Amino acid sequence: MEDDLSKEHPHTLHPNEKGKLPASLQEQQEDDNLEEKVINEEYKTWKKNAPFLYDMMLSTALEWPTLTTQWFPDKQSYPDKNYSTHRLLIGTHTSSEAPNYLQIAHVQLPNSQKPDIQDYDEERGEIGGYGGPTGTGANEAASVKFNIVQKIDHPGEVNKARYMPQNPNLIATMCIDGSVMIWDKTKHTSVPNGTVNPQVELAGHKSEGFGLSWNPHEQGHLATGSEDATVRLWDITSYTKSKKVIGPARTYTHHSAIVNDVQYHPHHNALFGSVSDDNTLQVVDMRESSTSISAVQGSGHDDAINALSFNPASEYILATASADKTIGIWDLRNLNFKLHALEGHSDAVTSLAWHPFEEAVLGSASYDRRIIFWDLSKVGEEQTPDDQEDGPPELMFMHGGHTNRISDFSWNLNDPWAVCSAAEDNLIQVWRVANAIVGKDTEDIPVEELEQ
Repeated sequence: MEDDLSKEHPHTLHPNEKGKLPASLQEQQEDDNLEEKVINEEYKTWKKNAPFLYDMMLSTALEWPTLTTQWFPDKQSYPDKNYSTHRLLIGTHTSSEAPNYLQIAHVQLPNSQKPDIQDYDEERGEIGGYGGPTGTGANEAASVKFNIVQKIDHPGEVNKARYMPQNPNLIATMCIDGSVMIWDKTKHTSVPNGTVNPQVELAGHKSEGFGLSWNPHEQGHLATGSEDATVRLWDITSYTKSKKVIGPARTYTHHSAIVNDVQYHPHHNALFGSVSDDNTLQVVDMRESSTSISAVQGSGHDDAINALSFNPASEYILATASADKTIGIWDLRNLNFKLHALEGHSDAVTSLAWHPFEEAVLGSASYDRRIIFWDLSKVGEEQTPDDQEDGPPELMFMHGGHTNRISDFSWNLNDPWAVCSAAEDNLIQVWRVANAIVGKDTEDIPVEELEQ
């Protein structure tokens, strides 16, 4: 895929009758042009360094952008092939009257091996056998493909899509009118027929939202958070053929502003956490009868909190992402103050996810077009003045391959360090950081190998 950055930042301004832009618009255009120039220069630098930073890098243009992405938990391996096939859940965010879809893609990932820098494809910006010959021998380059295998008609853009952990064929989506829809992918054909036909509709939210979490402890239960400032719990096991529309099992009003994210606790089956534009992190005990007061809350951010993530390996540790450009690390036993603040993003932090296997590693995405990996085991380590210029010791890696805001990212559960990230333009990237950077007991890449 050839890069055409000029298409990624369209700015259309209309001159006045005399052919000149108003002063304020002219200044805005100059600022936009300067920002675009900076973004393009940063991208060129990243592209030069990419062969040293990644063992695998695929950048592909979707027909329409997706606001959501999630790897399915399965993969298919082949004894005589040097790649495996993984499945990816994405949506669409179309313009005008173009139809929207819930989509499932197949992605072939090359088996982990140290790539040769000479294999870097300058034109495609791809590493790790991408675009290589379609050989079947173990020594031939893996031909990696990204192709959409199922499209399901969806009403409006897909704000967020997540599969149910106990049965990944069941998928929940957040819709732009506030409704939540449940889809059984096995009940839909691979090609859309123009009719929106979810298996279940969850009705109750008064406006759209992006917070969505399946209960990992109880099959068929999920929680959603919305711009109507509520968190609602649902039980789809009450579905019958004559009862396709289900109301909430419970509605919580403990927040005073938009609820941006909600997540069930991975270890305690009675707890969920939620974050809001009211600048609070709140944890609710579902055993309590009150739906207007949370069990505990933390207020340590200076702006809206956009996302939260419980650490899957530690029952007490969780992280929050804020519009104040920082990430808070908290201990559930005392939310009066943060354990630590991660500082490295230059704009609002919008999404978070802990590494599925490395318990101290956290990933974050921001409006600054970056994804950062943080290694909390490095907090407080001494640094040289040169190292300090690159950020705090816990800043492990920064992905700079996107030239637009990042909508969502997902860790692959079967290929450690493989990530899929989607941006507000139609670019989706699948990448694996070089083992030289994230591997244990390996030497750092010589600085002279990285171009400035």
